[in-house]
Amino acid sequence: MDTADVTSREREVWSLVAAYLTNREIAERLFLSVRTVESHVSSLIRKLQVADRRALARHAAAGRGAQGQRPGARWPAPASSFIGRATERAALLAAIAAHRMVTVTGPGGVGKTRLALHAVEQFAATRRDGGCFVDLVHVSDPAMVVSALAAAAGVAEPLGGSLAQALAASLAHSDAVILLDNCEHLIDAVREGVSHLLDACPQLVIAATSRIPLRAPFEWVFPVPGLSLGDARGDSADAVDLFVERARAAGAQAPLDRRRVGALCASLDGMALAIELAAARCPALGLDGLMAGLDRGLALLTLGGDGDGNGDGCAGGEGRHRSLRSAIAWSYRLLSPPQRSLLDAISVFATWFDVDAALAVAEPGADRLDVADALARLADHSLLRVAAGEPTRYRALETIRQFGAEQLAAGGRSEAVHGRHRQWCAGMLAALAGQPRDEAWCERLDRAAADVRAALRRAVGQRCGPVHAPLAEQLAELLLLRGRPRESQRRYEQAAQLADTAAERARALRLAAGAAASGLVGSDTLRLLHAAAAQALAAGDRCAAAVDLAWAVIFLRWAPGILAVLPSAGEGERWLEQAQAHAGGAAAPEAAIAVATALGLPDDDPRNPELIARAITLAREAATPLVESVALDQLCSSHLVRGELNEAIRETDRRGAVLGSVALGASTAYHFNDYLLMASEVHLAAGHLRSAAEYADRLGELACYRDYPHPALARRIKVDAMAGDFEAAVTRGDRFLAAWERAGRPISGTLNVTAYALAMVHGLLGDEAHRARWTDVTTALTFDPARLATCASGWAPTFDALLALDRDRPEAALARLSADIDDRTVWNRSVAGMWRPWYAALWAEAAVLCGQPDAPARLQRAAAAARENPIAAAVVARAADLLRGKRDALPAHARVFAGLGCDYQRRRTEALAGRLK
Repeated sequence: MDTADVTSREREVWSLVAAYLTNREIAERLFLSVRTVESHVSSLIRKLQVADRRALARHAAAGRGAQGQRPGARWPAPASSFIGRATERAALLAAIAAHRMVTVTGPGGVGKTRLALHAVEQFAATRRDGGCFVDLVHVSDPAMVVSALAAAAGVAEPLGGSLAQALAASLAHSDAVILLDNCEHLIDAVREGVSHLLDACPQLVIAATSRIPLRAPFEWVFPVPGLSLGDARGDSADAVDLFVERARAAGAQAPLDRRRVGALCASLDGMALAIELAAARCPALGLDGLMAGLDRGLALLTLGGDGDGNGDGCAGGEGRHRSLRSAIAWSYRLLSPPQRSLLDAISVFATWFDVDAALAVAEPGADRLDVADALARLADHSLLRVAAGEPTRYRALETIRQFGAEQLAAGGRSEAVHGRHRQWCAGMLAALAGQPRDEAWCERLDRAAADVRAALRRAVGQRCGPVHAPLAEQLAELLLLRGRPRESQRRYEQAAQLADTAAERARALRLAAGAAASGLVGSDTLRLLHAAAAQALAAGDRCAAAVDLAWAVIFLRWAPGILAVLPSAGEGERWLEQAQAHAGGAAAPEAAIAVATALGLPDDDPRNPELIARAITLAREAATPLVESVALDQLCSSHLVRGELNEAIRETDRRGAVLGSVALGASTAYHFNDYLLMASEVHLAAGHLRSAAEYADRLGELACYRDYPHPALARRIKVDAMAGDFEAAVTRGDRFLAAWERAGRPISGTLNVTAYALAMVHGLLGDEAHRARWTDVTTALTFDPARLATCASGWAPTFDALLALDRDRPEAALARLSADIDDRTVWNRSVAGMWRPWYAALWAEAAVLCGQPDAPARLQRAAAAARENPIAAAVVARAADLLRGKRDALPAHARVFAGLGCDYQRRRTEALAGRLK
């Protein structure tokens, strides 16, 4: 990604986008108009080849050029200076340069993370694509490892595909370096993810920190020793230098005897964290007090593992581990009882927390000021890391957090504190549910989700599911609105596992099926609907089971494109028979069964309207708007096949009114997506370009698809292409391509239309290189590329003919439009039927310009086919005047096209007028 041509003003705008300011706020800050800001943002998106504003913010936040830097990563800001380790730094940098996979190992507190960060950040500066940092300490679920990697790399969760594959596709040609920190509690998942990336991305380099090696392909293990102790006088000792600097930073005034400091550091085996803990106490205790405290032989217990590693598999690791344990226990003993209690309590947090969060898990009745003071003192003693801000946040190193968790369990307080943590999590999610879902909201949810995941994982281990099931549902719903349908599905399934009754499990599984559908994972949708039906039957609710089974058939027939593998022939009929057996004549299942039955008929089947009308009546009686929505969509399709575009629009409007009565959520997200997508397509078919663009833009604003922009961009680009707004089409095309590639380049029977529209646009602009590029993308998006040369799609011959006519090659256009406009074998599907009016208009125009004998007959038939598309009808009318030699009518036709928002045909009309003078 080249940032060389980004202007200084654009960099200013970019930095404010990264701070999640709105265009109006940026305009006020920089004294610009909102329109000027919008122009700068659009220019940045085009120049940087990112998908949307959110991706632009992520790249800026990641340090990829907003301040003139080369592409890189948002490396954690060190809380203090890096001391010594010159030899280790050079050796680690050389190892990373020589090997594609380097695992930095060592005991907890030895300083693996700081060393690795220093070396990897330096190495990333030499790479074209920089690097990224992935902190796995707050990832408690192995299934979330790939998600953490993808988030750091700026890869959105793909719909209907594998996130691991999308990540690999996005990094396939990258030479970046990735640093995975704190891997030891997720070894198997990290090994699998790393192995996949190393296989798929030949230039990628991965470094990791872990207490034990990953045993991954190409792995080079780099053990980290304790800090050097130097000679007897403490000279040339990194450990002594670290102690002296940290002690002075903590407020030590008197000169420190380096020999005695060296002895103290030797007793701590050169462990960086242990040295920092001791140095933090130096101003209060002095060297004598420190030596006496550490010599008292505190109990040396074994930690079960820590986020900065332990000594397993490392020479000398056990001794250094004991010395760290001693230092932590000693420092803990020096705390006041309230401070110890709070340190224990905040061990429940998976990541950064603030004072209010700490107050929520502290002992009942705790005072906020006391909690704030205790946190500050814990930070002073190097037991907490601090991130200043509004609010200030704190975080315990994993080594210390686990020590606190041990003390919490030993004191019998785990259940109570975990209960308060669960309540805090639920309160956070409830507050988020009522807030505007902007970019800042996404950041807040991401922070809260880490703690909720940890709480849910504890619930599974402690078998206390029922009280956690609502928490899992809360998180699932917000993740759906966040644009994470795949994890939303998993959390709903987790809620079902934790639920106490069959009815509650059925409800959660139903919602999981909706989330799966919104994520375009049809196989999971069917699986979960059948699981919900089984739980409904276990609860004695045969009516609900019938509805679940009928919906399985609806998705099978209504949305086969989201199914990776279609069930065997006859499965749908068998499910319908089961649904009918359980329905008992109730309106809700009967409505769903009626729609499922209608969906099994061809679009042009004469029985369709009556069957759908019955389904709509039953759906209204049963107050099931989603069933009615699907019925109206099917009715729209049947109108499209018959060329009844105005009726199709009417049914689309009715569908919008029905969906207006329901809220966006797991069970409705796919319906909203399909409705807005279909509405844009239908209005484009009818030549209503402005409204088609509005529906496409509304689709792009759908919060649950914020990280999946290319379907909305695809619809808008088609409108831009047909309207003649080629600059907008090209700009959006770059964003579309970046988003599609980031999603793993999935094959799609709907996105290929857009790629070919862009090929046409570049052809109209005279850019053959880019036309060829987009033709290749079209092929990559198409299941059966051979069909592109036929008229079967409707759109491929339309775009080819438009280009041929623009180049004054009517004979080529006529040859490409070889299918008759009344050939039912071509136009008997709604997908092709949407392009029939456009095709028919060009079919007639090409015949007129070629002087075909049947041109008058073609004009008459094309007028009938295009009558409900005003732009296509105007093209036919223009061709009729050309046939009659009425060239003086062309200016009036140009005005008609301008009024219809079709600037391309206006320009073409003016060109024809000039050409025919």
